[in-house]
Amino acid sequence: MNCLVCSGAMAPFGSAEMLGKYTVSYFRCTTCGYIRTEEPYWLEEAYADAMNESDVGLVSRNLYLARVARSLILACFRQGGPFVDYGAGYGLFVRLMRDRGLDFYWADRYAANLFARVAVADTSGQTRYELLTAFELFEHLLRPADELQQMLRLSGSVLLTTLLIPPDCPPPGSWWYYGLDHGQHISFYTRRALEQLAARFGLNLYSDGRFIHLLTPRRIAPWVFGLAVNSKAALLLDLLVRGRSLAPADYQRVTGRALE
Repeated sequence: MNCLVCSGAMAPFGSAEMLGKYTVSYFRCTTCGYIRTEEPYWLEEAYADAMNESDVGLVSRNLYLARVARSLILACFRQGGPFVDYGAGYGLFVRLMRDRGLDFYWADRYAANLFARVAVADTSGQTRYELLTAFELFEHLLRPADELQQMLRLSGSVLLTTLLIPPDCPPPGSWWYYGLDHGQHISFYTRRALEQLAARFGLNLYSDGRFIHLLTPRRIAPWVFGLAVNSKAALLLDLLVRGRSLAPADYQRVTGRALE
């Protein structure tokens, strides 16, 4: 087995009990540190529901990411968009961003669009998006390079979140992010792995070293990225600089009537 990030050799890295009944083997790249499971035969069961029951932080995470993403867009991207949230789930993040005046669209092959039905993305490759967001998605990908290639058909820049493997490289079963209770997390990254993934497509990596990462051909001063994704700075910006909500325009698009 070769690494699907950097093509290095994969070595056995232990095993853990998935979904309370499957003994699953894990493998770790000897070059970039990327960790993956064996071929995930349990995914149909794991995705009986698109959103796993233990994701109790879904709403608070989207509120936080809406502030951070807007802060980064104001600092580094064209505010007029358009933008696409890839693997957008129920569409909560898209709705939050449209309420902040940013022209975001929903794309997800598996989840139902509950909150952003008025803003479905064109995924044919005909529309070019200013920025693609992919939040809590990369740990679900069996072949991350192939999926990233599909994302780059839509936008040259990808803002993603995934928790990096801690420095002590915890074995399977000893880190909550392995997600053994729901079985949906199958890929795990070091910063080196994300650097390799970026280099594979000629992109630069900017990262907070833990959770938030940007792959882009743009040159951004590291301090600008760091300030933009700082939670306190993003919260302050969100409070002080309000965008004009797209909700009235969305309402008119759906009903044909102005929102009074």
